[in-house]
Formats: sequence, C-alpha cells, structure tokens
Amino acid sequence: MDKSSSDTMIALTSTNYNMWKPRMEDLLNLRDLADPLDNNGVKPDKKTDEEWTKMNRKTVAQIRQWIDHSVFHHVAQEQSAYTLWEKLGSMYQAKTARNKTLLMRRLVNHKLRGGISVSEYTSQFKDLVNQLSTTGWVLKDEEQAILLLSSLADSWETLVVTLSNSAPNGKVTMQMVTDALMNEEARRKEAGTEQSYVLISETNRRGRGRNGGRSRGRGRGQGQSRGNSQVRGRSQER
Repeated sequence: MDKSSSDTMIALTSTNYNMWKPRMEDLLNLRDLADPLDNNGVKPDKKTDEEWTKMNRKTVAQIRQWIDHSVFHHVAQEQSAYTLWEKLGSMYQAKTARNKTLLMRRLVNHKLRGGISVSEYTSQFKDLVNQLSTTGWVLKDEEQAILLLSSLADSWETLVVTLSNSAPNGKVTMQMVTDALMNEEARRKEAGTEQSYVLISETNRRGRGRNGGRSRGRGRGQGQSRGNSQVRGRSQER
C-alpha cells in the first residue's frame, strides 16, 4: 500500500499546491504520520516526549521528501511538522489580491494546443479553478464552462457555436462542454485514422501500378531482343 501511494505522489512546486496537498495528507495518513498536523503540533497525553519527537521528525522528513528543490529553501530550517505545513499553506493558499490575479490570468491564458489530450487539458483547467477557489474566489459552473469554451482554438469554432446555440435555456454546463470535447476528440481521431488508411492504400496502389508497368516494359524489351537475335542468325546462314 505504501509503495502504491508513493508511486502516485508528486513533488510540490509553486504551481501545484492544490493537487499536492490532499495527496500528501493521504500519504501521511497511510503511514500513520498525520498526528502532528491533526493535533496542531500539540503532543497528545498518550504519547511520551520521545515518541512525539520521533513522529514529528518522521512527518517533517516525509513532507520535505516531496518538496521540489525550487520550494525547499522556504522550509529547509523548519523543525516542527505543523509549522512547516502551515507555512506552505500561507505561501500557496493566501487569499490575497495578488494570488487571485495571478491564478485568474493563468486560467484566462490557458489554451488547448496540439500535443495534449482533451482529458489532460480539462484536468489542468479544473486544477486552476480549484486553486482559485482556495483564495475565496469560487467560479460558478456556467462561468467555468464559458471560460473553457473561450479557451479553445479556432479549429473548434464549429463545436463552440453548436454547443452555445443548443444549450438549454441559454446556459452551458461543464458536463456539457467536457462531454462534447471528448466526443469531438474521438471523432477527429477516428477520421484521422480513416484518412491515414486511405492514403496508405492509395500509395500502395500507385506503387503496384508503377511496378507492373516496369515489369511489362522489361518483358517487351526481352521479346524484342530475342527477335533481333533470330533475324541476325538467319542473315548469317544466308
């Protein structure tokens, strides 16, 4: 169980706190190291000072093991697991105008480009929305759906128009948009596969045609050579 939890764990960076935090909480709970956080750093009566100190050190080590080097220097000197945890929260969950502005800019500038699947893209989009909600700015479902539609490239314009015009009561939802994107992606992949098959078949057909022409040409040439040899033979006999 411990191995599988570590396999899915990610290192904390300056942009993924909202995803990192619940995963780290799960990992600490799985390894029975969450008490220093659950008790706000206060030792419970049932534990000795030695036991508590040892658990605190283990918790600090476990958390810092999953902090990227770009962030590590902020907590390198922290000895208390609870203080370390709170410091990370104050850094990345602060409900400041600056954090709200930065997150909203990232959300607005988030665009669906080539090389990324719809599933990955919508997951990244939702993560930004969740990060924004931790600052106290909670976007309604319709607002999220409109932002997601607005982030699509021109090649998705037909889908955007169709979805906007067919929305019940003029309101789009995240479920509607994500379902439509998934279906369109599947359709495009299928169409691309069929197109590739047609191109391969056409190439093979043309190749066979050229090879056949060369074979016939060689056959005619060999026939002419044999005919010329026979004529020269009869002339010599006479």
